[in-house]
Amino acid sequence: MTAEDSTAAMSSDSAAGSSAKVPEGVAGAPNEAALLALMERTGYSMVQENGQRKYGGPPPGWEGPHPQRGCEVFVGKIPRDVYEDELVPVFEAVGRIYELRLMMDFDGKNRGYAFVMYCHKHEAKRAVRELNNYEIRPGRLLGVCCSVDNCRLFIGGIPKMKKREEILEEIAKVTEGVLDVIVYASAADKMKNRGFAFVEYESHRAAAMARRKLMPG
Repeated sequence: MTAEDSTAAMSSDSAAGSSAKVPEGVAGAPNEAALLALMERTGYSMVQENGQRKYGGPPPGWEGPHPQRGCEVFVGKIPRDVYEDELVPVFEAVGRIYELRLMMDFDGKNRGYAFVMYCHKHEAKRAVRELNNYEIRPGRLLGVCCSVDNCRLFIGGIPKMKKREEILEEIAKVTEGVLDVIVYASAADKMKNRGFAFVEYESHRAAAMARRKLMPG
């Protein structure tokens, strides 16, 4: 084997080893290089499982218990071609991220929403206060609110003229264990809702089953 062949073989082995370290869900992603750069900058891990890509959880060097309830925010209205390399810099600017979970489709695009858990409750409150209606892309505003417990689901795309009672009736027809529907009136027109609602179920299992039924596809 010549020196050139030896160098080429070592280079090939190095590339293969580097490729093997790329986590599932990151390898082959359209923005793989940006995601790898993010992980290298922050030291956070990233892995895709059960229809979501998890960044962190816990963050590097974390010691102590899991963050308390109230540390998580829900992020909606995410453009489907926006990923962690754009989201993390926005959300880490207001506090230390414990974990970010971006919901993913089989086609590699996100599902339009994510959950960001902070290390402390005051950071989550600051995120809601400062990042709701944040312009992530020209004309595209994020919706950021406090995340509710696992017995509730966020449902978007609701006709704005629908009343709470109508929404409750329709949801109860297709899912089981519905306890309540929380609807927010539009700031511009109190007779209309904001196009989304939170549906509360009797248990986490009921909410999980409902989510499967209501997910597109």
